[in-house]
Amino acid sequence: MKPVDSVVPVNPTWAQFWRLPGWSAKWLHSFPFNAADGMWTFSGRVALYHGLPSLKLPAGSTILVPVYHQGVEIDTLLAAGYRLRYYRLTERLLIDLEDVERQLDRRVSALYVIHYFGFAQPLAAIRGFCEARRLRLIEDCALSLFAQENGGAWVGSVGDLALFSVYKTLPLPHGGFVVTGNGLTSNGPRRVPLRPAPLKSTFTQSLDLLHAGLHASRWRRVEQGLTRASRWVKRALRWDRAGTISSGGARWDPRLLAYGASAWSVLLMRFMDPHQVIARRRINFARLAARLRGHLHLPFPDLPRGACPLFLPVMVPDKVRFQQRLATLGVESVNLWDASHPSCPPDLAAEVSNWRRHCLELPIHQELSLADVDRVADAVLTVLHLAGEAQPDAATALA
Repeated sequence: MKPVDSVVPVNPTWAQFWRLPGWSAKWLHSFPFNAADGMWTFSGRVALYHGLPSLKLPAGSTILVPVYHQGVEIDTLLAAGYRLRYYRLTERLLIDLEDVERQLDRRVSALYVIHYFGFAQPLAAIRGFCEARRLRLIEDCALSLFAQENGGAWVGSVGDLALFSVYKTLPLPHGGFVVTGNGLTSNGPRRVPLRPAPLKSTFTQSLDLLHAGLHASRWRRVEQGLTRASRWVKRALRWDRAGTISSGGARWDPRLLAYGASAWSVLLMRFMDPHQVIARRRINFARLAARLRGHLHLPFPDLPRGACPLFLPVMVPDKVRFQQRLATLGVESVNLWDASHPSCPPDLAAEVSNWRRHCLELPIHQELSLADVDRVADAVLTVLHLAGEAQPDAATALA
């Protein structure tokens, strides 16, 4: 395969800044940012940690968590002093309320629900379940900013606590958001004096976005020159990136808990139009799904009303090799959540092992044109053809 002169980035990067809407305050009128008791934090895990005290859960009580998770949310709950118990999910990653019921005892105080890939869990049923059993509901919306349940309730507006990782959907260097609700708004998130994100961290991750944008464009020589210059500066200053906090990643870093978002991240929100973000992601998802349907298994083949997809998840036989081959063709992808947290019982972890081994996430974000989406589809089909891995029978992908 010959080298490519540009790539399709898996996340928005400002590579096509001319497509951004003009300076406005539209974002302030969209949930969760219009919530009365919302608060900016450095990341979603920081939002969770500082939102938990508003629930006033008994110290050391048990929170029910899903068997499919990233791991840092588990670390956050443990760091806050709670015990955890895992519940099952369906094959489509929907909450299994019957299994949740089986996990209940007097020590359980809250239910933790993850909305996967921008698709809402059945919020009305979950809310009713929690109210009937006097459980607090925590909504993890880190992958589902701007999503709604069938065009109705906003994801994050039904629970007693909701956390968001804004930078996963929008091109920000970092940024989390926490919202409390359902009668707890008088308490709000714990108003600890969070410090603004360190300047070095904000600069570094902003530079990462710039690098990614140049790498995605045809200005590769500029990006390569900038990379060499930044390496020279780092050597001259004897700067070690490992000492700089950063958003993202699966590693637990308690240093993050002291920080809110930078003024720079919040300022960049003025270039965001939530309605355009939702519309573009839905168009791109539908186009890519249509191109790939019948060639490999799509665990979310349809787009419900209100969904704001983060990626297009696909099931592939060897996702590490598949990802490498896509990269050779200039298409980035995400190998998300490939390992369970050590606290998850092995028998339960095994139930979602296929998701961890086979699920690869493809880009469909708002910066991509239809031509970009077609390029992603062509690359996937090329890899399938070259490897002889096409799977018309969808059932085989999850066997």
